[in-house]
Amino acid sequence: MSARRPRGRRWAFPLLAVLLTAAGLALPGALANPEPEPEDDRFSLVGVSWPAGGGALDGTPQVRTRDAGTGRWTAWRSLETQPRQTEPGAPAPDRAATEPVWVGDSDAAQARLLRGDGGTAPLPGRARLELVDPGDGPGVPAEPAYTTTATRPAIISRKQWGADESWRDGPPEYGSRTRAFIVHHTVDSNRYSCSQAPSIIRAIYRYHTRTNGWNDIGYNFLVDKCGRVYEGRRGGVTRPVTGAHTLGFNKNTSGAAVIGTYGSAAVPSKVTNALARLSKWRLGVAGYSRTGKATLKAGKSNGKYRKGETTTVYRLTSHRRLYPTACPGAKLYAKTGTIRTMRVG
Repeated sequence: MSARRPRGRRWAFPLLAVLLTAAGLALPGALANPEPEPEDDRFSLVGVSWPAGGGALDGTPQVRTRDAGTGRWTAWRSLETQPRQTEPGAPAPDRAATEPVWVGDSDAAQARLLRGDGGTAPLPGRARLELVDPGDGPGVPAEPAYTTTATRPAIISRKQWGADESWRDGPPEYGSRTRAFIVHHTVDSNRYSCSQAPSIIRAIYRYHTRTNGWNDIGYNFLVDKCGRVYEGRRGGVTRPVTGAHTLGFNKNTSGAAVIGTYGSAAVPSKVTNALARLSKWRLGVAGYSRTGKATLKAGKSNGKYRKGETTTVYRLTSHRRLYPTACPGAKLYAKTGTIRTMRVG
């Protein structure tokens, strides 16, 4: 699958489309996204989706993109398939999807399947590339304006990072009390400037709502590599807002995602400090300590726990502890004990 970003459309390209694209032609009847798109051909976040009722793809989706400034193509990158989650009061999503990946300012994308035997194949016609332009948002004050206090850390609001509230669908859902704080990473590139973080969040928000069909962005909080904290899902940062971050354990937990990928990359000290302060404050609001433990019950079967099964975890824990995933990456996972016990104000 190969695609330049056509204005106003998002396309699915099987092998025939690759040939047509190379010839400068379009594929009749290609899938189009009814959402209005920007007036240029740029995008900064990409994923792959396919009909939810059509079964799994026969291989691992891979993408590469072309840098809009240099014209150079990136290496192929495998995408993780994310769990299908149905939001309270919302219909089941009609498409399954990979995790999105931030690629920076790009103007063309290609996708393929990596088969189990090591060979590759075009994406089937039922699949499509999802190309997201985060659009422009308000300027976020420079980092010194976000120094933390002794109690609540400074949190950049949805308005400040440019959330388009028309993308949300329905009011927030609430649990009774936030009993655990779950650490994630977004599996994006670490090669972003911190001034780009709001754009990355807007792109993830659009993908979660428009591609995944969720009511809002899945995470309760996000943290960039400079240690700045952002409000995620709407509903109040001190309230037990139910997110879409850990299938089976979304209710009565708070999910915080670090923007970047930390499977092999070292975790910046600003990130560990921010997570320590944020988790201490957020669990403290609910009357708990980061170093305590909680017994959680799975609300849905998720491949690691059956619905109704219980498990006891530290109140500051990681995504992989509750769901079969590598998230938040080996390096960040190794830091969770440190984050749990760090002395912060």
